[in-house]
Amino acid sequence: MAEDVRPEEEDDRLFETLRAVAQRLDPVPAEVEAAARGAYTWRTVDAELAELAYDSLLDDDRLAGVRADDAPRTLTFEGPAYSVEIEVATDGGGRRLLGQLVPPAPAQIEVRHSGGLLRLGADEVGRFSAEGVAPGPVSLRCMLEGADGPPLDTAWVTV
Repeated sequence: MAEDVRPEEEDDRLFETLRAVAQRLDPVPAEVEAAARGAYTWRTVDAELAELAYDSLLDDDRLAGVRADDAPRTLTFEGPAYSVEIEVATDGGGRRLLGQLVPPAPAQIEVRHSGGLLRLGADEVGRFSAEGVAPGPVSLRCMLEGADGPPLDTAWVTV
């Protein structure tokens, strides 16, 4: 006598089998798991979130005949009080970030990436630079000097 199995149970069994095969044959790399845990850990309730408002990679199709392949990538994150503009360039095996706070202000910047944490300062006109950023997920935390408000965390983006 055949076992009565609902279609949803069959689907669940199939998904479990496929999940087991994928985990065995193509496991998630340790650095991806570490970056995911880091992204979750860094989320705080006391920080404002700056959402990605512009990414030059999205212009690639429209500007395919105009842009050079090695042109730096431009990202803009907009927060409630200010925005963060970043140019991302390939630097050997890593990435170099050149940034600007708008409106300009001195700040402490933390660059969170799969290779660790970089702490640096933005000058009086809001400019900052970070070298040796590992390719992969990146987020910035910006703390304006002398400001009473919460820090600004950018959304995570892959560079």
